[in-house]
Order: sequence, then structure tokens, then C-alpha cells
Amino acid sequence: MVSLNKIFFGLFFLMLIVGVYTYQMLWFQSSDELITLLMALLCMLDMLANKNHQRYKGLFAVVGVMTFYLLYSMFALHYNTPKAILYDFFIQIKPFIAFYAAYSMGVRFDASQKQFLKRLCVFLSVLMLTIILAGAGKKIFFHVAYYGIISTVLFLIYYYCSYQRLTKRDKIVMMLMLAVGFFSTRSKFYGFFVVAMYVFFWYKPGMLVRVKLKQWITIVLVFCAVLYVAWGKINYYFISSGFFSGAENMDDSFARAVLYVRAPQVLADHFFLGSGLASYATFSSGDVGYSLLYKEYNIDEVWGLLEGDCPFVSDTFFPELAQFGIVGIFIFFYFWVWVYKKIKISVVDSDAIALYKGGLLIMTFLFIESIAGSAFLQGSGIVVMILLGFMARDAVVIKEHYECSAKRIGEV
Repeated sequence: MVSLNKIFFGLFFLMLIVGVYTYQMLWFQSSDELITLLMALLCMLDMLANKNHQRYKGLFAVVGVMTFYLLYSMFALHYNTPKAILYDFFIQIKPFIAFYAAYSMGVRFDASQKQFLKRLCVFLSVLMLTIILAGAGKKIFFHVAYYGIISTVLFLIYYYCSYQRLTKRDKIVMMLMLAVGFFSTRSKFYGFFVVAMYVFFWYKPGMLVRVKLKQWITIVLVFCAVLYVAWGKINYYFISSGFFSGAENMDDSFARAVLYVRAPQVLADHFFLGSGLASYATFSSGDVGYSLLYKEYNIDEVWGLLEGDCPFVSDTFFPELAQFGIVGIFIFFYFWVWVYKKIKISVVDSDAIALYKGGLLIMTFLFIESIAGSAFLQGSGIVVMILLGFMARDAVVIKEHYECSAKRIGEV
């Protein structure tokens, strides 16, 4: 039996440091791709050495689907170069490799590794706060938006490493770490913070089934708070941009918003299988090779989407789902329904409840970030997908334990 725990922990540590925390400072901007590739090789090693092929059915399915879209994009469509299509193939599959590596491989961080990660997260959070207060935040982290993303990632890592014995001190430390993200001045972080506070301190699984007036009032207030702090982005992307009005003449400043506006049209024109990899709203569609779709839909002259100058081409995630058509969109959302079912509470257990809350927080973070960012496909997305894989597997183990216990009792 080949032990993979230490190797996987080393890769996770590297992803946190060079793929998230110092990513913008490094000259090598493909560190997250390289580390994810090493995780894929680790999965192969596990399959070959430990004969664990059956565990990786989900990963095989994802690789099969993405390989189909790779061939479809290469031979049925010609919107971009083979290099751009291959690059997009790997970018799109990264978070799923990370999830299934954590879910299927069976690796777990031991107590000493978790303690190390907790201390590391606190240190990195204090260091980032010091750098921000010293006025060097943008030099180190490139953009203020990363304050919120990094704070959330550190918060979620600390949570996973503490959920089995979450003390009052841990809760205070976690919220202080998350609060550093307020320096990002980004409404999407404010929205996540409100949701995190609610899930962390007030939400209880099942409360919506037997909801009372007091709880409805709390839910409405939380929703209004999220809407209030996120209104700037909602107005920018969906109202001022003309998304709902179908406005044809949009100001050039709506470079990212125009990707939302044109996405339904791209999907309608390529309904079943989409426009293919590296064709729309991805880094590969603008910076690796320039997609012909942008000229076809008359958005190649929008500032931020210009050929050779595409700084905003991948600053959203949801519009790029048009690349996969209705079939791909269905598969994508089926994956999330499947994950939710894995973490969903079916037994009364404190660890299961903690895992459920953690899973909800990760899914909320990825959803909010995907509206006006592509963190899902970056190092931050890889790290939280690993955590989600751990949580889903731990939740399954707890359910299986209770089922076995119930079966033994029934036999007696």
C-alpha cells in the first residue's frame, strides 16, 4: 500500500502558498496548473499501486465529458487555435480534478497537519493585514479583490481543520481572519460575509422545513442585507449594462457586462453542445488565441475585449457556460446537485452538521465569485474544491457509519 497523505499535503501546501497567496508575485503564472497536474498523476499512482480504480468513477466521467468537448471544439468547430483549445481544456477540468482527488483518493490531513495549517492561516492572515496597513497591498497582491478571496480561503481552511472540535476561540479567530477581507471594498465579499455570519451562528439544518415567523424575518433580513451590499454589482452587470432590456448599444466600459449580455445569444446559436472550448468568456479565448466569436457578435471592439488586449475577458465565470451548450450546463448543475446530496444531513451528528455548513459556505463562495470573477478556475478555486472533496467524503463516511450501526442493531 502506497501512502499518499504526505505527498498530497505537500501539494495542498504549495497550492495555498504559490497558487493563491503569492500567485500574483511570481513570474511563473501556471503554478496552479502544474500542481493540479501533479494531483492528477497522484490519482494515477493510487490507481496503479493501490488498485483503487472503482473510487474514481466520477473523475473518469469528468475526463470523458471534457475529452468529448475537446474533440468537438477541435474538429467540429474552428473558433480558436488548437493551442488555445487545449489550454482551455485543462483550465476547465482543474477544479474537478482537485475535487475528485480529495474525494476519491482517501487521503486525510492528520491532527499535526491540521494544527500546522491553522497556525499557518493565522500567520498569513496577520501578514496580509500588516502588508495592507503598510500600504503595500496592491504591490504584493496585485488587486484589492484578492484580499477578500484570500481571506475567505484562509477562513475555510481553518474551519475544515477545526470543525470536529470548534471552540469559541476558534470562532473568534476565524471571523477576525475573514474580516481582513473588508479591505477589498468589494460587494461580493460583503455578501459572502453576511451569508457566513448567518450560516455560522444562526442557521440550523432543517430549520427551513419548520420555519416560524421569527425565522422568516431573519431570512428576509439576511437576503436584504446581501442584496444591499451586492447591489452595486447587480446594477452594473444586469441593469445598467442593458442585460434585461436587451440594449444593443452599450458603453465600452461594460466590457465584462457585455459577456453576460451576449451569452444567451451564443447559447441560442449553439444550443445543444455550445460554441466549444476557448470560444467565449475565458482566458484562452482572448489571451492564448483570439476567438472568432467576438467578431461574429460585434464585441471585438469593446474595451477590455480587444484582440491583443483582453484584461476583462475572463473576469466572469457563468457566461462561459455558453461554451458547453444546454447539455454541458445540465451536467455542470447535476454535479453540484450530486455534491449537495453528499453533504446533506441525513443523521443527527455534530460533525455532519459542521460539514454541511462548511460545504454550504464553499458553494456560496464559488457562486458569488463566479458572478463577477473566475476564482473557481484559479488557485483559490482549487484549494476550496479540495476542501469540498474532503467534506463530501467525510460526510459520506459518517452516513455509512450510522447505517452500519443501525444495521447491526437491527440484526440483534
